[in-house]
Amino acid sequence: MITKSDWIQPEERAYFHQISPDCISKLADVVAALSEGKTDVETAFRMYDKILRDEINDPEFLSFATGNLSKLSSYVAKGMKNIRIHRNDVDELWFNVDGDDDL
Repeated sequence: MITKSDWIQPEERAYFHQISPDCISKLADVVAALSEGKTDVETAFRMYDKILRDEINDPEFLSFATGNLSKLSSYVAKGMKNIRIHRNDVDELWFNVDGDDDL
């Protein structure tokens, strides 16, 4: 049994990040501009990156979101409004959309 009062405790980490409706709306604008040919892929990527950097403070969640833009964009394009990034206790990350786990 550990009784030392100054024992180093692990830093508490978030287990999910709810993507805000404002962020989803901005991402939807980029998806629409890309699908309508009003912007190119490189510009769209820079726009996604800026929007997600403004939204997500956790570097692991941000890295996951930008590394999985295709999947995130598909959810946004389908009109999904309830998008979360989840992390489990062994640091696996996945999107949870409208209550359905999606690995």
